[in-house]
Amino acid sequence: MSIKYFTWFMKSRGKIDTVRGVDEHEDFKSKQWEDKNGNPCYNFWDIDAQHPRTAVNYKVSKAWFVFQQHY
Repeated sequence: MSIKYFTWFMKSRGKIDTVRGVDEHEDFKSKQWEDKNGNPCYNFWDIDAQHPRTAVNYKVSKAWFVFQQHY
């Protein structure tokens, strides 16, 4: 499972926000398309809310984990 961070302006929240998501979860598979206005759309699985979510005019970045070794 490759976690991604999706950032976009959420009309429902009235602000830019970032959500952690994945492309596949159980029977769910993500989709990408352009809406009628030419905006890029990405339907993905929100791993925190545990349901599909669609981002419009989004930015995607990969999750990076830093492991620190303690001596």
